[in-house]
Amino acid sequence: MESIAGLLAELLLIFEDFKFWLKRRRQRKYELKYRSPKKRWFYRFQKIAMVGIIVVLTFYLVRFSAFLFGNPEKQTLKRLTEVASLLKHEKSTSGYYPQDLEVIVRKNPLLKNVHKDYWGREIFYERHSSGESYILISLGADGQLNTLDDIVHEFQVD
Repeated sequence: MESIAGLLAELLLIFEDFKFWLKRRRQRKYELKYRSPKKRWFYRFQKIAMVGIIVVLTFYLVRFSAFLFGNPEKQTLKRLTEVASLLKHEKSTSGYYPQDLEVIVRKNPLLKNVHKDYWGREIFYERHSSGESYILISLGADGQLNTLDDIVHEFQVD
């Protein structure tokens, strides 16, 4: 029984080799007829793929370097504008600005670091006593309040 199974397996392997040989023969005839050997086809594909990979890598390298070496003040101002937008939304839903910035996070994992600036420090937030205006201050690179490098975003009702 084992010898019959072994014989059948060998015959199937021989048949597969024959099919492969026929396919290869047809491919060679086609290449000779149209004067396009397989090597040139693959080489063209390699060129296109390499150019595509280089373009994609360059794009991501530029994006990543802009993120790494971006202007910290600009990034912080963008964050302050985002926080101001969230505060405006809070005002429209609840009717007043919150006492602290933790309220706008509300267990949302996407907003867990929204109250931090580019340097990872807490943004200073103060709601005015009237409740109609507020001030947002990033402490800047030195981390000290009321210095020249502070970035301020203030909202006041006219």
